[in-house]
Amino acid sequence: MAKRTFYDQWHRIAHLRIGLRPGVSVRKHSYRNEDWYVYYEAAHCGFFRARPQTHALILQIAPDRTLNDIWRSYADTSPQTAPGQQDFFDLISALYGANLIYVEGGVNESHILERALAKKKKPLPARISELLFFRVPLWDPQPFLHRHQRSIRAFYSWPMLVCMGLLLIWAAIEFILNADRAFAQSASILQMGNLIPLYVAIFITHFLHELSHAALTKFFGGHVRTMGIMLLMLTPLPYADLTAVWNFRDKWKRAAVGAAGMYADLISCAVATVVWAYSPPGAVNEIALNLMFVTAVYTFVFNINPLMRFDGYYILSDLVEIPNLHTASKAQVVALFRTKVLAEQINPNDRVSPRRRLFLIAFFVTSNIYRIMIMLGIVLFVADQYFGLGLLVAFALSYNAFIAPVAKALKPLRSPYFLRKHRNILGLSGAGVAVIVLMIFALPLPDNRRLDGVIEAQVQARVFVPVAGKLAQSTLRDGDRVARGDVLAQLINPELEQQRNALLARRSGALARKAQAIAMGAQELAAIEEELSTVDRSLAHITTQLGQLTIRAPHSGVWVHEALRGQQGNWLGRGTEIGTVLDDQTYLFQAVLRQETADGIGGLTAQDVSIKVEGARAQTLHVEQLQILPYSRRELPSLALSPLAGGGTAISTEDPEAARAVERFFLLSATLLPSSDTIEGRSGWMRMSLPYKPLAQQGFRAVRQFFQQRYKL
Repeated sequence: MAKRTFYDQWHRIAHLRIGLRPGVSVRKHSYRNEDWYVYYEAAHCGFFRARPQTHALILQIAPDRTLNDIWRSYADTSPQTAPGQQDFFDLISALYGANLIYVEGGVNESHILERALAKKKKPLPARISELLFFRVPLWDPQPFLHRHQRSIRAFYSWPMLVCMGLLLIWAAIEFILNADRAFAQSASILQMGNLIPLYVAIFITHFLHELSHAALTKFFGGHVRTMGIMLLMLTPLPYADLTAVWNFRDKWKRAAVGAAGMYADLISCAVATVVWAYSPPGAVNEIALNLMFVTAVYTFVFNINPLMRFDGYYILSDLVEIPNLHTASKAQVVALFRTKVLAEQINPNDRVSPRRRLFLIAFFVTSNIYRIMIMLGIVLFVADQYFGLGLLVAFALSYNAFIAPVAKALKPLRSPYFLRKHRNILGLSGAGVAVIVLMIFALPLPDNRRLDGVIEAQVQARVFVPVAGKLAQSTLRDGDRVARGDVLAQLINPELEQQRNALLARRSGALARKAQAIAMGAQELAAIEEELSTVDRSLAHITTQLGQLTIRAPHSGVWVHEALRGQQGNWLGRGTEIGTVLDDQTYLFQAVLRQETADGIGGLTAQDVSIKVEGARAQTLHVEQLQILPYSRRELPSLALSPLAGGGTAISTEDPEAARAVERFFLLSATLLPSSDTIEGRSGWMRMSLPYKPLAQQGFRAVRQFFQQRYKL
């Protein structure tokens, strides 16, 4: 307990005479060789945990003395461990709120609960964010659990656990064998038409999850008196009040109750997987898929994670025997700050081992980083799904998750006592903060932007097969230099040869008939000459096609023919691409400029940009000329810029092979100086150096562009 001897609200309860209710039981628990006392009131399922020094004080509470007499007597006998009046006030409020004490002669509850209620009063944004996690108790499951005790004992028996283990193995095998079908079907899980069946599946599995918690609590002798509906992100879902688990001395029983929900989830997932694997397409198959998807994601992504306040967190807290793990880790970080920064003396009763201190600090850091990531995701999800009202709720969530903790941490600065005691440290800290703020708002910093891009030859010609034929010869190797007119590939087409021979024979016959017609009076000469003209045109066309079987370079450059590998002797259809002739003297770097990064680049010159490519990051390619194409587009220069190849430009799922971006972008074309690192198709990035700006200005621009792009504000 923190020391604060006197408290200005002490007079409100000093004259009261109180005592523990007759139905309160006390059990001694041991957590990591530390003793705790758990107070339990069965009628209202009230609990309170106390350390030995607090327990010794509670034992002295009796209606034959006033609270002021009790506090003074304890302070006289144990001055080192006696709490201050404010701590004693909070202790009485907590005991009264848990229905563990009664007041002799009755009392105005506001005198006792006023401080507790004042601590619970929160600003409007915090109250709005609490609507996302609002609870409504609806059902007392204790009679139901009592009637089905035999079934509960059977469900959690060792033979049943073995059977469930075999079922899980069977389901895992079926999923592995049908993984491709599962992933293909899961693509439609979140479609609009499946949202209602998906919610029904979530509600059913969540009810079974909470009921399993309650059933195992009953199995170990506990009482669960409340189940109901809670709003989780504005989604109604079942919940169960499991505070009775605090009364279990065995940590393995407490951990088992925490894992009971996941036990039910795994069984539901296994049954759904087997049904899905063996059922034909239809309603049953879709329901099983929804159940399988919901239970698997909820269990393995959220519930088992100890960094979130789900079952995994409480299991870890029980196994390491640290009650209220998150609170303990926070208290340890606060104690570390007070001792190392504020040079305060720590209470001997609050000292922990170095190993435990390291664990608590590591848990506090990792859990808060993860919590911030999750809260950011929730804020964005709410704002995206419920625009307007969603933005208001998102602001409330942001206040509760980020602004309120900072405000709470700065609350001691309003205390004159704190300011006087730590004025030197506060002075240095204030000066440091002022310097940082000045640097953020006034110090110009580099404003660099990075664009993904790919190297392309400025002059290049893709070579296609003009006439279908069989590849007979391709002596050039990939990367060989060629001159204009050099033979790239030789095709043969026996059918065209036969057609030409037939036309030649037909022409010879026509010429013979023409000579005969002239000798006999030229009566059929006109018809024969018409036939010869037709044959000559056909023969010229066939001859042209036969000439096109010899594919030649359209210009000088490097011959790249990866598509021809292994094609010797194969038939190539008309229009088949066989390679590209690249002019290796001039290369361009085509960079994708998204619209949100296009601000302020109007005066950009070649000297303001530099380029690096994959595989040669130590080398910088210099730009000779820079051009910004004055129109937006969606066709990417290469698939190397898409996520399929590690790029950052999202492409349309309608035709992933078409390299068509989801959003329109601009193209920066940079002419590169000759270098050994300029290779066609090599991906890299362009670094643009813009005029220096303060960090605050850059951050404001980023936030403004984010809201403009995401919410069109």
